[in-house]
Amino acid sequence: MRVKIFPERVLVTVFTISLLLFGSNAWADSNEDFDSWQNTLAPLYLYGVSMSGTLTSGPIPITVPLEIEFSDAVSDLEAIFTFHYEGAKGNWGIIADYSFLNLGPSAAIPGTPAVIDVDMKNTIAEVAGLYRFGPNNPWQLLAGYRTYQLDVTIIGLPAPLPVSQVVIDETINDLFIGGRYVRQINDKWSFRGRADIGAGDSDLVWNAVLAFDYRFTRLLSGFAGWRVLDYDVDRGSGADTFKYDMNHSGPLLALAFHW
Repeated sequence: MRVKIFPERVLVTVFTISLLLFGSNAWADSNEDFDSWQNTLAPLYLYGVSMSGTLTSGPIPITVPLEIEFSDAVSDLEAIFTFHYEGAKGNWGIIADYSFLNLGPSAAIPGTPAVIDVDMKNTIAEVAGLYRFGPNNPWQLLAGYRTYQLDVTIIGLPAPLPVSQVVIDETINDLFIGGRYVRQINDKWSFRGRADIGAGDSDLVWNAVLAFDYRFTRLLSGFAGWRVLDYDVDRGSGADTFKYDMNHSGPLLALAFHW
């Protein structure tokens, strides 16, 4: 991890892995398949995410510009657990999704002997209902609940910042609605897109994914694509102020098992 601190800017570069909040049902190519249970399990999604935005918090609220870039700092990863499950039968289905990430980077401040220590824990969980219009209709609707937990401690912030340590422990709960488009290109390849928008603790949160899926066998597929997740949160006042204006974007890779 590289941390460069300037009087009005904090630049943090880390490697982040998290769980993508969508799955795949493109193999449903007959009424018999559509009317039977279809299950998808992706035990580990790899998401090379870059984050860009600002975070405001602390007993004396300060705004910290953050830029988190996908990098090779794998040694900063302390713990990770992710999975995604999808099940559907007929028109109705369910999506369940969980991701936990813990990073513990540290870095020297250029031009000073000081060292910044960062402990970051991030949990994202989602459950949603899915409606499929039919075995030959590429459009699907979804609605659900997402929770985003952020636990960050930054120690060693230099002057002229008014505090040397910032501790953020926030949970953001939102409801969302959206849709997916799944188009079978041929026997092996399919294209999929997802978009959803929500609010609750967030003033606005939106999520979009574009990906291509390749079926190695009926039981195994792999996909690659791009995801964007954007949060706009502004709540509390004084010592309870929490503002989180953050854009997450980056490539994704995954293997999924189907039965």
